[in-house]
Amino acid sequence: MSSNQRLQAPLLAALLACAALTAVSTAHAHQVWLENAGGQARLHFGEFNENLRETSPGRLDQFKGVPALEQRTGGTTQRAEGQLGKDAFVYTTTGTPDTLFAAATYPLIDRSKRNLPAMFWQPSARWVAGLAQPVAPTAPLDLVPTGKPGQLKVVYKGAPLPKAKVQLAAPSGWTREAEAGEDGTVTFVTPWKGQYVAEVKHSDKTPGEAQGGQYGEASYVTTLTFVLADGMASPALPEPPKAH
Repeated sequence: MSSNQRLQAPLLAALLACAALTAVSTAHAHQVWLENAGGQARLHFGEFNENLRETSPGRLDQFKGVPALEQRTGGTTQRAEGQLGKDAFVYTTTGTPDTLFAAATYPLIDRSKRNLPAMFWQPSARWVAGLAQPVAPTAPLDLVPTGKPGQLKVVYKGAPLPKAKVQLAAPSGWTREAEAGEDGTVTFVTPWKGQYVAEVKHSDKTPGEAQGGQYGEASYVTTLTFVLADGMASPALPEPPKAH
């Protein structure tokens, strides 16, 4: 090996490690969210406020299988199996659901190159028919309407999560953030009609086991989608980012 090759080898290794870290960081920054209309639910992966939807073939294939969809209508809960589409996991819904929920399975994130234990990343998504009716939380980290105008509640493992940061993206992609009070609630003004997506994140450094492996930290990101029929007309979402 020449001296030039010896100099290039460490640089190449560093660049590859950097690229891998960037891919993991980008995935961790993403969210999944649910859209539901005309008897079809779609679970997207990307960033709603930027109108970014990952595709297949591509980063949508990084998940371990197609997430199951839980549909709750009245007091009845049923499970729907979906399929992988071009830019979403696609499901058929029945009747008029009150709420839909899906938790996607992402491989444990290897952080050994930074001398850190593996991370369990859990992206989840909930859709509700409206904010007028309260919805019972079921996920480890959940975000649900309380039934009061514009009010949402953050719950972690069955208990309110004070000081959680909740970000709400309006139909145009415009965002605003609020901090949950001691009771886990936040209240937003929602002046536009159309689809909103709220997001909350929480990290838990309690070690655990998932997917047959050990992890040192669990990172949750959960979204809540709702559509308002009344309000001012909203500007459209921005143009999707151009593919690189």
